[in-house]
Amino acid sequence: MAGVLRPGAPQSIPPGMTLNWIITCAVIVLALGTTVFAGWKSGRPRKDTLRPQWISWPFVTVFAGALLLFAIIHAMNLLGFQTGQNTTGRYGG
Repeated sequence: MAGVLRPGAPQSIPPGMTLNWIITCAVIVLALGTTVFAGWKSGRPRKDTLRPQWISWPFVTVFAGALLLFAIIHAMNLLGFQTGQNTTGRYGG
């Protein structure tokens, strides 16, 4: 049976590294890089030109920072910390 891992057979992905962790870590790295780059770009002085600026770098900084915050909270949830509301209360049923 091809493609079926036997118990004790070497695996290509470590046991704790699931697809959720891979995607979350990639989003954290990309959002952190985008936040730093956009913060650097928004801090530079504008060129004296009549052409409009197509990208609002302060908005990109805030958006990427919010994405980074949500990705870190998601990573905390994957680690087992409860960061959301307890849904067994008033509305959770």
